[in-house]
Amino acid sequence: MSVRVTPHLNRRLSFVITCLLCLSYSSTAFSGYKAFLDPRSMAMGGTGVAAATKFNASSHNPALIAFNRGDKPDKIYISGSLGTRELYNENLNQDILEYQDSGIEQDFIDMIATGNLADSQAEAVRLKAILNDKEYSSYRSDEMSAFSLLIDTEPVTINVFSRRELREMTVLVNRDEGTIDQALDRLENGEAIGNISQSLRSSVDTTYFDFSELGATVATTNVIDYNMPISWGFTPKLIQYNSSYTSKKINDYDVNNPDDPVPSESNLEWNLDVGFAMLFTDDFLREEFGLNGWWLEGEWVFAFSGMNLFPTDISNYAPTRFNPDFPGGKASVQALYQVGIAHYREKYMLTMDIELTEDKVYENIEGDSRFLSFGGEYYWRDDFHLRGGLRVNASQTQRGAKESTSLSAGFMYQPHGFTIEAAAMISEYEVGGTVGFGLAF
Repeated sequence: MSVRVTPHLNRRLSFVITCLLCLSYSSTAFSGYKAFLDPRSMAMGGTGVAAATKFNASSHNPALIAFNRGDKPDKIYISGSLGTRELYNENLNQDILEYQDSGIEQDFIDMIATGNLADSQAEAVRLKAILNDKEYSSYRSDEMSAFSLLIDTEPVTINVFSRRELREMTVLVNRDEGTIDQALDRLENGEAIGNISQSLRSSVDTTYFDFSELGATVATTNVIDYNMPISWGFTPKLIQYNSSYTSKKINDYDVNNPDDPVPSESNLEWNLDVGFAMLFTDDFLREEFGLNGWWLEGEWVFAFSGMNLFPTDISNYAPTRFNPDFPGGKASVQALYQVGIAHYREKYMLTMDIELTEDKVYENIEGDSRFLSFGGEYYWRDDFHLRGGLRVNASQTQRGAKESTSLSAGFMYQPHGFTIEAAAMISEYEVGGTVGFGLAF
């Protein structure tokens, strides 16, 4: 059954969509932590705002759990997934050992103590060179696990889910450019230098971020003129998180026995995700917008989502008195706004997502990220689909996280209501994989 849409309703709908876009583009907050390790999203380049399905919709756009459910929707759908990724082709431990074995830091300290300016400047050049060469050498791993129970009924669809995302990262950080120059200036001016060995603080910094969610997504769909569904949904959720940020001077860091994380006390609070999705048929685009061409065939989906709408900073453990081993930097969970578009044809679909805000979990240690993601799915058979994707970081990638352009691929096999999904991704810095299982009743 379809509902007649009047010109006034069309104008109001256009106004609502325009307001949503203006709101999202006006946001300047850093976006929330998101590892994109569910099978469909990883296989399709991290997309999901307009193309997620029951298996992963709550992670990307709450509206899509109820979108385009068909004449015989699944009444109950159970799914679970596990995923991981890590930096590879990195030599953090080797770089730390090379620095420790070089003795360059101690050579600079000893030369400064002699008062010889020319030789101290030469040693400073060597020390700066090795610090700049090793800076942001890092190792990082991400893990995610998820479980959901979806109940598809009229008039709403409900998905109860739990997720846990864990990031651990160790980075070599150069903190001594200014300290070295200041020591040379004081030596040249005949001033007291102080204890330079205590002033040099280049370090190996280790971060830990543990983010768990328990929530229920509620969404509904209305079908309007031209047989076009419009869906919207929201996810109230309880989030628990803690984090750790520790720092060791390079020469004090033991690669064979690194210190354990010192996480903050658990934080527990409510948050909210929202989403909207609308399908445009080729008839609608021709008759209402006057568009024409072969590319109109099939269906177009436009979608918007806002995740973690209540931003928060996470305070790490900090001792009562100042201790340089605990720098005090904060992790952040902040709003992530995205828009997406998907195009469905008889044998394949294509999709694109755009992140409207930048992502940086730790202010002092990670690089920015803002992703443009492309994905596609080919329906080889009704029960077997092939997937591929490309994910491009449009922001800075040289710091600890090093997230760059990545390629991904995967498949979905769905015999008799049972779903098996798998994906793999690779980039210049990262490799990862994920598997998932689902069952429809």
